[in-house]
Amino acid sequence: MTVRTFDRDDVGYLRWLGTHPNGFVINILRSLNASTARLHQASCRTIGGQPPNGGTWTGQYVKVCSDSVGVLEDWARGRVGASITRCGTCQPSGGALHAGASKTTSSVATTPPPAHRVARGQATAIGGPWPDRPVVEAWADDYIRFERRPVEQEHLRAEIRARLKRLTAAPDQILQATFSGAKHPAADVENLALYYIDDTGASFAKAARYGLRFELATDRPPPPTGRDYAYGYRYELLPRDAPCRHWRDERELASWDWVDLGAFAGAKNLEQVWLALRRHDVHVADTGRAPSAAFAVRMVIRPPHGVSPRLGYLLKGLVDGVVCAFQAHTDRSTVAELGRRVSNIIEATPHEIETLIMRQDTAVLGVVPRLLHKRGAGVIWAPSDERCVAGELLAAESTGPSWSLRGRVVELAPAHDTAAKPEAVTGSPHPATAI
Repeated sequence: MTVRTFDRDDVGYLRWLGTHPNGFVINILRSLNASTARLHQASCRTIGGQPPNGGTWTGQYVKVCSDSVGVLEDWARGRVGASITRCGTCQPSGGALHAGASKTTSSVATTPPPAHRVARGQATAIGGPWPDRPVVEAWADDYIRFERRPVEQEHLRAEIRARLKRLTAAPDQILQATFSGAKHPAADVENLALYYIDDTGASFAKAARYGLRFELATDRPPPPTGRDYAYGYRYELLPRDAPCRHWRDERELASWDWVDLGAFAGAKNLEQVWLALRRHDVHVADTGRAPSAAFAVRMVIRPPHGVSPRLGYLLKGLVDGVVCAFQAHTDRSTVAELGRRVSNIIEATPHEIETLIMRQDTAVLGVVPRLLHKRGAGVIWAPSDERCVAGELLAAESTGPSWSLRGRVVELAPAHDTAAKPEAVTGSPHPATAI
């Protein structure tokens, strides 16, 4: 796939939009200043049709176009040196556009290698929600990728998103998202169950307005109509105090009371969460987590006055920030440079960043050689989080002008509670539909 740039060429640009309805467009000043640039879907009403006020589409702003978000990411990294913000109107899906100098976060949404090879044309199925069951269930022969998805995954992803929008939580309900199947070590559960489905969080907004939970299933989901599938997705509205289906708490590893996050900007503020917790008074267990032990991150977020948090959008950055805050970095060879780079992102001196990165007294989730790495002119965080198999984010009432967060990190064991397993769909009066 290639990049097409349209500069003072409205005819060519509008022709490209017409022939690439599923493509993407970066709208950016000719100077390549990223501060006002936006990433759009080609179908976005704000960048097509008749230009407003008799102007032109490719005059002061040029249009950089491609069928692939990944290709545009490469272009941004090489040409712009700053991150490209998504359009708030069309909310395009796909990979975040981070360039070399961007404030890069942990668990960058790249697709990990497949757990096994699957022939093209694999089958998928989906069911729900139903009037008497606020559940959406889906099955597939391969898990849904973040980008470069085959057509059957595009269809299943779109169908899951459409059905999730039909779920509306009551004040005493949360949305639980469960992923079933062989998880590759490089994949995060919250990515598989939530972020790869909708990285904007918009599809989960009504169902997760009071709380959101994710979980890795410890067994395979019951397949519909006798067909065996390798992977399953389940989204259901549950009482706020309902236990996890597949895991139970063994012991508390860490906890903290309300910590002020300040003017928390959104889903990509890993460094902001990490710094707030590293500076805060936290309680940690006498012994850390064993490398093989599973764990969960449970959080409550309090937004500023007048703000309704989109929990599906915030969850990823919060989980990543918390996990990084309870790990430590030991490689001294680049720590000075890493401290300088992180200090360009958050309000802290390079020396403080260095000290906090390497501090081990609260590292109950482990000590790793490199918690973060240099990437371009920025950094990428790389916590050891492959055993984070569950998490929760609840919304609390606003009490002030800034964001705040409290929570716990707990070690887990399999629940082994067959009574709590999802009901079988085979023979159900609400059958799934193959798509």
